[in-house]
Amino acid sequence: MIHAPHQPAIEKRVVIIGGGLAGLSAAAALSARGLQVTLLEMRRRVGGRAASFEDPLSGGLVDACQHVAMGCCTNFLDLMKQSGLENDFYRDRTMVFIGPNGVRSICSTQPWLPAPLHLLPMLWGLGHLSMFQRAAVVWGMLRLAWLRPSRLSDAKTTGKWLASIGQPAEAIRLFWQPVMESALGESIDLVDLAAARKVVVDGFFGNRHASDLVIPKKSLGEIFGVGLCDWLIGRGVHVRTSVTVSKIECNETGPKISLGTGEIISADSVVVAVPWKRAVSLVGDLLPPFPLLPQGSAADQEACLSGSPITAVHLWFDRPFLDVPHAVLVGQVSQWVFRPEYASEVDSKQHSGYCQVVISASRNVLAIGREQLLEKILEELQTFWPKAASANLVDWRIVTDPTAVLSVRPGVDRIRPTSVTKNSAVHLAGDWTATGWPSTMEGAVLSGRIAADGVLAQCGEGAPTTRVPDLPRSLLATCIAGRRALN
Repeated sequence: MIHAPHQPAIEKRVVIIGGGLAGLSAAAALSARGLQVTLLEMRRRVGGRAASFEDPLSGGLVDACQHVAMGCCTNFLDLMKQSGLENDFYRDRTMVFIGPNGVRSICSTQPWLPAPLHLLPMLWGLGHLSMFQRAAVVWGMLRLAWLRPSRLSDAKTTGKWLASIGQPAEAIRLFWQPVMESALGESIDLVDLAAARKVVVDGFFGNRHASDLVIPKKSLGEIFGVGLCDWLIGRGVHVRTSVTVSKIECNETGPKISLGTGEIISADSVVVAVPWKRAVSLVGDLLPPFPLLPQGSAADQEACLSGSPITAVHLWFDRPFLDVPHAVLVGQVSQWVFRPEYASEVDSKQHSGYCQVVISASRNVLAIGREQLLEKILEELQTFWPKAASANLVDWRIVTDPTAVLSVRPGVDRIRPTSVTKNSAVHLAGDWTATGWPSTMEGAVLSGRIAADGVLAQCGEGAPTTRVPDLPRSLLATCIAGRRALN
């Protein structure tokens, strides 16, 4: 399918392969600078992993997996503002934690306090933790913020480090594990300490608005697949969906992109914004050597990057029972349950109680089987929401992406490639590239802008950068995060 642009493009031709957030971000940045941009996506809709599927009963769009950004995601929020989609999201400073004993903690930050003091009301409101455990969590955050990047050990995971500094086992299980696994999409026993520090410093400590939850009001398919796509088309971007790229060749006249139909597209620059395995198959010979093994091949590099699975369990009941828009279930198989605002669009008379349960790092959960997983989740929902016991389950669906996010294991940042390849006309984008961020919507958008900067530099249009800075840190947060590391 070809979507015709609404305005003529100019001389420099850029082809972007991949219509996820990385590719869409690159298209937005390059079209703003007057380049002729063609975006190729193999699926029927753009959006990549931030996509939706059509519910066969209601006909409405349902997100394959609930996505949540944070206030610290400056490039993502800037793209939403540029495209006029910022009102499709709402901010929430409140998180609801439900402990194993059913204790419900409604925790909110206080924006009138300077960062990081704005976190104290939220942390002290964790009623499922003892006073000692809450104090330990605060101390653990300070210890993590004090660690300088140069002192972070590649060999130590976050779970091991927390235990080594004396964090109580229950504080790790009931706070650190759900927070880190939700933020990073990987088990706390595998997460790199540097990634955990970034969550604490940039996601919580630095700015009083950094930890705000930014939650979509509409389905991702409507926001990205329709809204963002239409906006790009209006800016002159050629968006072609249901198109497969079979090969990329580079010669003295520039890149040539071969499509599955036999068509060949010429370009001055190419941005490869696809998952890493697909990128290796397209431009593996152009990737830089494996950093830890200087003589290593592109295949070596690809083999050292791994993904972490995320499972979303979609449930349609005949009546609503959730009394909160979202909640963290601590110490359960279910990690986060959502009643999204767009649920009314997918509800019908037969199933008006749609909700979604999200399980990060779900590799162990999947081993118990789909039917058993469903039974366990229903049991947990009925335990914490007794009204769920009287609601009839009309339909359900379990969606697992085995490589939903890049696994941020120790040392992974040393092997994440930059946007630069061996050919100056070919650039990489994707949340798996070296952005300084974990595998998030912010990381994807930032990677697209980094690649766009590379294209502009190649075309002699290098300045200014298309990126926006992080949120400014408060003076107190700067003093804490900049303090000399503890031994």
